[in-house]
Amino acid sequence: MGKSRKSIRKAKPPRQPSRFRLWLTSADPERRRGRFIIAGWALLGILVAVGVVSGMQTLQKRVIQKRYAGEKGAAVVRVTSVPNWMPASLAQDITDTITPPDASLADTELAAKVYQLAQANPMIREATRVEVRPNANRPGGVVEVDLEFRRPFARVRTDADYIYVDAEGVCLPVTQVPMYVLSLQDRGTGAVRQICYQALGEIPEAWRASAREIHYVTIDGVRMTQPPPGWQWPAKDLDAGLRLIELVSARPYYSQITVIDVRNHACRITRNEPGLRMYAQIGRGRATDIRFGRFPEPGSDIVVSPQRKMWYLDDYAATHGGRLAGINTYLDLRFDNLHVSVN
Repeated sequence: MGKSRKSIRKAKPPRQPSRFRLWLTSADPERRRGRFIIAGWALLGILVAVGVVSGMQTLQKRVIQKRYAGEKGAAVVRVTSVPNWMPASLAQDITDTITPPDASLADTELAAKVYQLAQANPMIREATRVEVRPNANRPGGVVEVDLEFRRPFARVRTDADYIYVDAEGVCLPVTQVPMYVLSLQDRGTGAVRQICYQALGEIPEAWRASAREIHYVTIDGVRMTQPPPGWQWPAKDLDAGLRLIELVSARPYYSQITVIDVRNHACRITRNEPGLRMYAQIGRGRATDIRFGRFPEPGSDIVVSPQRKMWYLDDYAATHGGRLAGINTYLDLRFDNLHVSVN
């Protein structure tokens, strides 16, 4: 006796994976890991963008001082204060990027547009004031903008290149990082003024030989793939490296610190080696391995304090004419007393 029509069901064809899923999974393990990271950043960007739009509207009301309607003439955007570490060429580039096309006082949303462009610039931490000021007795006006900038603080070595970050770990466009500094002394007062440049070709030829490269400590061994410019790099090993640079950045031997090695952060490779280490080197001379160890964990943690470790280095430098590099093979800061190699 045949089956009733109700009992006969047509088998559904197997569900085909989406193109996105195929893209994520159809690769070797290393590439697959990179694709998952890219997808994660994209999803995070969508979620953050939703929150930013609503938050930005509230913030604009506080930052934008006044809007003008019905005025005539073109508007010029002016950044009120440029830090002394910023090259003039970079300041101009940033000003250009936050200037809307055909900026005019007739545009009642001019201040809001300038604010939004400023907030989107990776080199700007925050726009704190945007104010439109019409010229007196003539057409046109000025959009005055107060900005807080992101200053390049360190560079991270990757497989392909260096990624520059600020002290908070926010990635910055490499094309907008100051690379050279020139020190000029006033003949009358003796005061020294420093001028920074993005490229060697920007420096007047007569002064070019006196310029030097700006010192950026290299952080080596960060595992997480970097985010796009303007995004904070949420890597714990990078945070530890930046924290270590912060400790030595104000000390007279800072320029001798060339590399922060975070490959063994949290002893992820071996417990027999320090989690963090620095390398001090002068020019092409012999490098000195400075074995820092780790930072104390929150709560009770038995470890030599960072302040004591810095005291070891301060005392060593004072004893050796300001030098950390090239005298001993290693300096180990992890114990109750400074351990120094025999050579």
